[in-house]
Amino acid sequence: MNVQPIDQPTIDEIKNLLVKAYNPHEIYLLGPYRANTLTISIVIILDNAKLRERFNLMIKGQDALIDINVPKNILVYTPEEFEEYSQDASTLSYLIKKYGQCIYAHA
Repeated sequence: MNVQPIDQPTIDEIKNLLVKAYNPHEIYLLGPYRANTLTISIVIILDNAKLRERFNLMIKGQDALIDINVPKNILVYTPEEFEEYSQDASTLSYLIKKYGQCIYAHA
């Protein structure tokens, strides 16, 4: 399998679309060049990610990236949740924080 990294213009487009859709605190990306898979994983950190609305928030991200022709997983967490989950080496959040890149941080 020949897995190619996501190019910078695509990363910028992903970032811009998600910032417009969410106005997030941070966005992390773990691309196929890191996880040896064709899927990218995206974590969106929101100050108000309520648990009961989480599924709808993830769908909102899928809708925002509908024209990005790459399989993607989107996770939505509060800053506290992401910090907690990223400490556990058995989670995707750990891999994203350790090997992924922060493509957006609210100033």
